[in-house]
Formats: sequence, structure tokens, C-alpha cells
Amino acid sequence: MTIQPGLRARATHRVDTISLADQWGGEAHALASPIMIIFIEQTCMQATDHLLGSDLMTVGYNFEIKHLAPTPPDWEVTVDAELIAVEGRMMTYKVSVHDAAGVVGEGIHTRCAVGRDGFHERLAERRDRAPVAP
Repeated sequence: MTIQPGLRARATHRVDTISLADQWGGEAHALASPIMIIFIEQTCMQATDHLLGSDLMTVGYNFEIKHLAPTPPDWEVTVDAELIAVEGRMMTYKVSVHDAAGVVGEGIHTRCAVGRDGFHERLAERRDRAPVAP
């Protein structure tokens, strides 16, 4: 199977304590936007990454995400992702997030296919250039 528009994935996630905005410095006792974006990334990877060669992986490149409604603790959110465009190494997905009460978020996410070895080499080079004390 090749990577082409139309591929889809769906994943459901529980909003646990660590997923709440007030655990990350915000005030809301509800799903944090960065956690929602993590859920989106995971779902997009589920749609396509298994089709890549073992020497490739994807990394997040661009996010145009709206967080439209709060989700309370202990609820579940479901993320739907559909691959809508493939341009070279770039894969763009239309995403939506729902909970029991309706739409939570929506938007567009783009991921870039990169070589695993090259990515880790680049990471090591950056770390060596600017070491941070433990």
C-alpha cells in the first residue's frame, strides 16, 4: 500500500490528570491544548507511519489547530485524522477531536517524513554544539 490521500485513523484517549491544563501551569481543570495536539499527532502517525520504510519516521512540521471547547477530566476524546495531501516528504491531515458533548477541536496538521539515522545524527550534533548541564 502506498501513502496517498484518503488514509484515515481514529483513536480514543482518556483525559487523565496529567492531561489537564492546570497540571501544566494553566488555570483550566480541562484537557490542555498541548495534550490535545499530542493526541492529534499520535493519530496522524497511526494513519500513515506503518507504511513508511523502516529507515523513515515522521515529525510534526505544522499545526493549524483550533481548541474549541473544554473537555472535563475522566472523559474520553476521539481523534479522527484523514490524510488529505502528500507533497514529497510532507503529509497533510485534516483532523477533528470530539467528546461526548460534541466538537472539541479541529484543524490541519502536517508531518514530514525524515530518515531516522539522519534525524538522530542532527539531534546529536545540536546537543554537542550547545550542551546543557544536567
